[in-house]
Amino acid sequence: MNPQAKYKLIGFVMMFASSSLMGGIGAFARFIDAPGDFISFWRNFAGLIALSLIFCFIPGMWGRLRGTRFSGMMLLSGIFLGLLSGLYCLSTQYTTLANASFLIYCGPVYSTILAAIFLKEKVSWKGMLCIGAVIVGMLFIVGIVTPEGLTLDLDPKYAFGNAIAFASGVAYGLYLFFSRYRTDVDSNVRAWYNFLFGSLSIVVLLIWHHFFLQPLSYTEKVNGVTQFDAAGQIITHPWNMFTMPGSSWIVLIAAALITGFGAFYLLTCATRRLKAGELAAISYQETIMASALGLLMFNETMTTFQLIGGALIIIGGVCQIVFSTKAASEVGEKIEATDEIRENLERRLLDEEASEELK
Repeated sequence: MNPQAKYKLIGFVMMFASSSLMGGIGAFARFIDAPGDFISFWRNFAGLIALSLIFCFIPGMWGRLRGTRFSGMMLLSGIFLGLLSGLYCLSTQYTTLANASFLIYCGPVYSTILAAIFLKEKVSWKGMLCIGAVIVGMLFIVGIVTPEGLTLDLDPKYAFGNAIAFASGVAYGLYLFFSRYRTDVDSNVRAWYNFLFGSLSIVVLLIWHHFFLQPLSYTEKVNGVTQFDAAGQIITHPWNMFTMPGSSWIVLIAAALITGFGAFYLLTCATRRLKAGELAAISYQETIMASALGLLMFNETMTTFQLIGGALIIIGGVCQIVFSTKAASEVGEKIEATDEIRENLERRLLDEEASEELK
């Protein structure tokens, strides 16, 4: 495997690992007595703390951070990283989970379109088929498409929640899009700025939520299962950070390090190596991990449609990896062939010059 193909393959491995880690946040959140947007804040803030500590043990990293030319694209990618998770968590309180999931997962499609228009990143017909397969798989696995029909609920009472969920999808797409700029920046530096501005954007979102929408609260859960009252409404309690039980803090820290620092850091690295369409084809692996954890940890059964959806996501992702890696390999072979021709020409010229000197 030549360097170009290996570079691309490593990017796919990073994206696969990132989306898999992200898929675990739902399982962690079931054991945390805190609002979803507060959990989102810690996913970014823990990454900032962890990366700052790592910088202290790597010689020259703080100097590299200070020496990097900062730009608006780096600011925007960090802001939208925070908003994509914060707005999604907020939307789940005002609309159905299926609506929220569907609208945020439209994000990779937006980024693919934007990259094709502004960055001239072409998507081959094979890539389009792969993206189409994973999108259909996503519709199956999040429960939008079922044997009974579509479950997307357009009831006016969900209009506000749907708008927030749509905004989370736009934020997701814009994060992936803006991350395609400034790929010259070191991944560690880029991730540090992402965590910094992602944390700050969620702080603003938390303030808006608490003072302009409703006081922050958390849902009551027993062994990870949400509790309902006699009227069928979810039981919630006022939230206070200083009265959170120790067990919630332990799970929150673990979730922040695994699904925040680990997932977002790998995502930042992957966006340097993969085009928007390639990122889109792998990002839906997150839904498979979420469903698998629900099955293993909470005995949540998967319907036939969900199993088909998972298979489509896997097939589409694997095909995208094969097609992209093969294309990168062919480019690498052409480069190697060109280098070989150049070396042969230079050798011939040297031989001819040596012959002339001998004469």
